[in-house]
Amino acid sequence: MYSVMGIKDAINWTELGVSAVYDAYNMREAIKIFKEQEIHVMISDIEMPKGTGIELLEWVNEFSPHTETIFLTAHDDFRFMQRAVQLSSFDYMMKPVEYEALEEVIQKAIRTVEKKNTELAQSEQYKPYYELWNKKKPLLSERFWYDLLSERIVAFHSEVCSLPAEYGIVLQPEDRLLPVMVSVENWQRELSTRDEEVMEYAIRQSSSELLISTYRGEVVHTKQGVTMAIFYLSPEEETLLLDSIDRKCNGYIDACSQYLNCTVSCYIGEPVMLHELTGMYKALLSMEYNNLSVSNQLNWLRKQSPEPAPDPRLPDFIVWALLLENGKEEELVQQFKSSLKELALDRRFGANVLHAYYQGFLQMIHYLLQKKGLSAHQLIHHASAPQVNVPPRTLEQMEVWGTWLIQIVYRCLYQEVSVIPRLRAYIADHLSENITREMLAEYVHLNPAYLSRLFKKEVGMSITDYLLNERMQIAKELIVHSTIPISDIAQTIGYSNFSYFSKMFKKVYHANPQQFRKLSGCSGS
Repeated sequence: MYSVMGIKDAINWTELGVSAVYDAYNMREAIKIFKEQEIHVMISDIEMPKGTGIELLEWVNEFSPHTETIFLTAHDDFRFMQRAVQLSSFDYMMKPVEYEALEEVIQKAIRTVEKKNTELAQSEQYKPYYELWNKKKPLLSERFWYDLLSERIVAFHSEVCSLPAEYGIVLQPEDRLLPVMVSVENWQRELSTRDEEVMEYAIRQSSSELLISTYRGEVVHTKQGVTMAIFYLSPEEETLLLDSIDRKCNGYIDACSQYLNCTVSCYIGEPVMLHELTGMYKALLSMEYNNLSVSNQLNWLRKQSPEPAPDPRLPDFIVWALLLENGKEEELVQQFKSSLKELALDRRFGANVLHAYYQGFLQMIHYLLQKKGLSAHQLIHHASAPQVNVPPRTLEQMEVWGTWLIQIVYRCLYQEVSVIPRLRAYIADHLSENITREMLAEYVHLNPAYLSRLFKKEVGMSITDYLLNERMQIAKELIVHSTIPISDIAQTIGYSNFSYFSKMFKKVYHANPQQFRKLSGCSGS
């Protein structure tokens, strides 16, 4: 009691900024005060009636965690001091204590409390923003990968950690990235545009659950419309994943067939650094783009048949094809002219090199046009070619001819001719047949998955929805303006099952064919 009174009277509480001092002579009284008042600093002895200072501190830590505790005790037993430290007491002072020293410790404790209160107020102030940040964080990280793969942002070797961190993505300097592209090749049942979008979402979610699984990573829907699983791998994780990725991907392919009613292929790249990821992504796109025959399987980029190494003096024509395919006409023309200038400075330049350059350039043009379902012969020979010798005999002739050809192909792909109008014309002529996506892809020499994305982008609906709308439009016209039996109309537009035709007609026009004809005032059966 005398110790409590001595401390209460000896300390200049006003100068310390303390507005109220409460005293208690046992643990029960102390707890009662805590329940009635907000206590910032507690000065306590180790020994007290009805409990110990250590027991009181345990209670305070649970029910008043912001309180700072200063122990005054005659006990120099290390076990008491150790336990006090474990319970995060502010200080542990041995009796007898000098009041000046005690004031100094109390002042430090008060400053600590004030600092904590300030930080708490700030955290409460920014709490809504922090919660919003956590909520939007997955969208930010997905946006980062989307922009990186579409080359809206460029990553450099020095930014392997700092650039992703701006979007809430934690990468370590030694981490490498393994991209796995999921290509949906065929839906095993007819889907509307909305249903297809829902199923594409299911593809992304299942990719995250079955492919990424326990690893660090992200699943992204890219600008090109494909699903890309990106693994973040430490050296140890890389070794483990490369040993199991075959099993993971094959299991995922089987799950998609069994539960999502679709056939997919997985294209696996190679582990790369952040600044190399976009190039690896392009290689996977090219791999999928060129796959016209094999589906529903796992494809390793590293297991592709090696192609003959190009002449080191010649440009990479595959990269040029990608530039032209993506509408980068001016960039391609610039690279083309620059490569000719470099060729002119090469002492090894001669007639054989120019001929090889010409053959590679022409092969690139034919390759691109073939993939777009266009006739290279008609395009090149029916257009107004410049007056140069073909094959060119000089670099100047090569520049004139090559620039002209790039411009002609660009206009053909992006200004004049599209593969979609050809498909629409083909569909109009074959509506009575069982048209499939694979049939259309074969007609225009495109990968089925690539064709689906292209068609949806240009037309605004899936191939399945377009076929349904076209057939039902013809059926409606015949039902309204003719007396042809409805069963014959169904067969005319490719439906051998009348019930299914009636169901599809009602889906589009919200009435079955008989009701529609009756409402239109036409007779027939």
